[in-house]
Amino acid sequence: MITHLPAALLSALLLAAPTAGAAPTAGPALTMGGVPTAGATPTVGSAPAPATALRLTVTGPAPATTAPTPEGAAPAAPASRTVTLRCDPAGGDHPRAEAACADLDASQGRVDRDSDIACVLLYDPVEVRAEGVWRGRPVSFAREYGNSCELGARTGAVFSF
Repeated sequence: MITHLPAALLSALLLAAPTAGAAPTAGPALTMGGVPTAGATPTVGSAPAPATALRLTVTGPAPATTAPTPEGAAPAAPASRTVTLRCDPAGGDHPRAEAACADLDASQGRVDRDSDIACVLLYDPVEVRAEGVWRGRPVSFAREYGNSCELGARTGAVFSF
């Protein structure tokens, strides 16, 4: 029986495949790990691609000094900034929306990616968070980077605000 499994699987795939000249049917895009595979389209016809809307937050870098003030008070907490990024078309209140959307498209929606950029080994932590959807796929990302250089090298223009 196991020797017939590949033939049976091939037959099932051939029966399920559309015949020549048949009209395509709408359905979900082919995905691998949540990312569309090469040649897959999110919709059939002229329907728009799923929306991208992300709420991006950057906290830090920390104050230049961590020593308490003469009155004994701790330094102020790092400043937090939040913007909204929309893509297709690029918009929101992100000051570099087009570049940020291009970086997300190039990495297929991954916020963090490998980089060959060398940064100074200065510890001045920056925390970031991204929440929302990228092309209809949920995004929930949070990470601390050692400094602003590392943040820019690993995320491109996404958190450049």
